[in-house]
Amino acid sequence: MEKHFNLSRYKELLKLKESGEISFLDEKDLELLSYKASVAEQIHYNRKKDSFLLIHEYLSRVIPPDEFRSKFLEMEREDSKKATILLEDFQELEVFSLAEDLDEFTHLMGKISALCFDYDEVWDGTMEPMSENEFYYLVNNLYLQLQKAFPFNIWE
Repeated sequence: MEKHFNLSRYKELLKLKESGEISFLDEKDLELLSYKASVAEQIHYNRKKDSFLLIHEYLSRVIPPDEFRSKFLEMEREDSKKATILLEDFQELEVFSLAEDLDEFTHLMGKISALCFDYDEVWDGTMEPMSENEFYYLVNNLYLQLQKAFPFNIWE
């Protein structure tokens, strides 16, 4: 099941923003940001097979951890750029739809993204960066949750 992107509300919010009637991070600004984020999330969702394959390659030790983190974050940047372009194409947005399970997918992928960003940072208050084993374990755990929520065969 899909839900359609509310183009009329999005256009209304854009007009309010352009006219200065929306201030930074007020309720309507946050609503506008959520519309923009949902488009990027859907683009990432549409490429989930690529994400799953990348995670699988890392967990199978086909690619090293640094390459995995770099490629994973690069995919997110690419999807964000595509979303920015799409958000200016009202004709395309008119038929754009969002997956019903988009929130669950975004939540799990967001956790992997946060791990990629936080890898070199202080992790659990011990003043030590996350170990590679801990990173692997956490990514694997999230991958298993993704497989359960979104059954797939990466080879199809």
